Parts: sequence; C-alpha cells; structure tokens
Amino acid sequence: MVEVPLVMPKMSMTMTEGTFLTWHKAEGDSVVEGEVVCEVATDKVDMEVEATVAGTLTRLVAVPADVVAVGAPIAYVATEADELLAGLFDGPEPVPASEERAEPLPPPPTPVLNSVLSAVPAARRLAAERGIDLATITPTGPWGTIRLPDVPAVGRRAPRNSRAAVARRMTASAQVPQFVLHRDLDLEDTRRTHGWTVLFVHAFATALRRHPDLNASWADDAVQRHDHVGLALAVDTDRGLLAPVLTDPDRDGLDTLATRVADVVDRARAGRLGLAELSAPATTTVSNLGGLGVTGFHALLTPPQATALAVGAIEPRVVPVPGGVGVRLRCTVGLTVDHRVADGAAGARLLATLGELL
Repeated sequence: MVEVPLVMPKMSMTMTEGTFLTWHKAEGDSVVEGEVVCEVATDKVDMEVEATVAGTLTRLVAVPADVVAVGAPIAYVATEADELLAGLFDGPEPVPASEERAEPLPPPPTPVLNSVLSAVPAARRLAAERGIDLATITPTGPWGTIRLPDVPAVGRRAPRNSRAAVARRMTASAQVPQFVLHRDLDLEDTRRTHGWTVLFVHAFATALRRHPDLNASWADDAVQRHDHVGLALAVDTDRGLLAPVLTDPDRDGLDTLATRVADVVDRARAGRLGLAELSAPATTTVSNLGGLGVTGFHALLTPPQATALAVGAIEPRVVPVPGGVGVRLRCTVGLTVDHRVADGAAGARLLATLGELL
C-alpha cells in the first residue's frame, strides 16, 4: 500500500493555478480510477477532477476557495495500484566495508522505459487511455520519470457554477485597456459556399496571419507575437458559454473547416468536448450573435488574447449606390483590441483585410 497524491491538474496551456471548489468524496471514502472526486475552477471553465488510481482517500488537503498551484497536492489516496516504482530506481547492493573496491561505483543509470521518454507502466497506460501525449507531461519522478500522479486528470465541465468561470474571465478582462472598432462589411458579392460562421472564421484567421502585430499578447511589459492562430469560437450551450479552440483554421480548406466547426459545435452542445479543444492556446475569439437577431455588439477580450471579433446579423440593408439608393447584403462587425498591443489604425487595417477576403 502506497500513498499517492491527487494533484491540481493542468487543464489548459495558460493555467498556473486553480481554485478549489468542492469535494464529492469525504476522507476515508473509497474511490475507483476515473471517478469524480472534486471540482476545481480553471482559467477557462469549472472542471471535475477524477481519481488517477483506485484506493482510499486518506487526507484531504484543499478546502473550498483555496488557490492551489498546478501540480500541488489537493488530497492523498492510499492505493495498491501497480505504480511499479518500487525497486526501479534502487542503487546497487551495499558492499561490506571489509571489501575493497578498485574504483567507486558509477551512479545509478537513468531508467529508459522506451527509446524516448521514461514513464512507469501504469502512467503510460493511463496516458494512452486518456489520449495524452507523454511529451506534454511534466515528470516528477527520479531522473525525470513520469509517475502515475503526473498524468493530468481528464476534466469534464461541471454543469453547475458556470457563471463563476465567466465572471473570473470577464473581471480579468476589465483590467485590460481595450477599444472597439465597428465596420459595415458588404457581403453582396461574397461567394457563399458554406455557412457564414465558417467563412468568417477562415477569413479572420487569414487576416490575423497577414497582420502578425495583432496576433499577439501583452506579457512581461512587451508585445509577444504568436506563430500560430488559435481561434476560440464562442458556442452557446445549455451549460453556458464555451469557447473551444480551432488551431490554425486558415490552413484548412473550407470543406475541411466546415466539418471541423460543425463537429466542435455539436460536441460542445452535447457536453463532449475534449481537453484538447479547451486547453489549446487561443490567440483570438470569434463570437457570432447574428443568428439571434443582434445587429452589432461589443465582445470583451479574454486575456491574454489581444483581439475579439463580434459578428452581427447578415441582412439586406438600404444603402447609397451610384445614382440613388439600393439594397445590399451587409453585416456590422466589431473588433475589440488590447490597446497595449496595437493602436486603432492597426485594427482598422485588419478589418479592411477581413472585408477584402470576404
């Protein structure tokens, strides 16, 4: 029987700490691997944390409202699970003092459990079951070996307390100096082969790629540019607002992107999003409320993102045309920008590029 720590999981690339919310188990309760034992608040959503081993909860370390660093213990589980560390790192048998050695013994060799990474077998199996790449796990075992508690818990969004996660993000957003630019886009001549959301996602990601000064974040008193475009797509669900991340959507053809968007939206609304969509680093957000009849709105930034695009209703509007007035298909978009990262003229150029692409 060994005591294994249950640690604060790293649920996103930007997460460094989490807020403990509540226990689902009490001290002394038995747990099975994969069973939900508690809930924590991450920098994106509230998540349920599962037990990484079967056993008995011997010590509950965290209490509600505690802020716990990623990787720090929140509880301990007494288990007989085959972590298989025992004896793996043992040194050589001690040599009696009376025996003479020609030379000192070398240090214990680094265990190599495969040709690339060291991990105990139980940790390797658990990572495979959860679809987690071993290269993304921070090892805590001797000589850089991945142990069972190092494997991140697979979080599922908790249905309750959803407003708390939004409140934390938007409170942080209020500390960012941000401005909004509005522009009416003429879409009359747009060749629409797919849904409008797909076209806006592809065009905006492409525009950001062409304006790298805005595909950035403010960190350490400087602008940090990103090599990728991580587009968080705001999805309205019965569990609240979710923003799964599409990585480099501009690299996809429209057919492929349409499939990706439909899949991620369906899974978000069904509560089946994976950790990959929630933890991928986002560099911007697109929110489309046009389908709900909203003609224009202001989307708040989600730090550390420097931009957010708000898409209003796409509808025929009476507009000036040569020789009088006419009806054109128009849409009002709002671009929110972190003023520390860029000025208004840079945002205006980005919107101009978006209009040209569409």
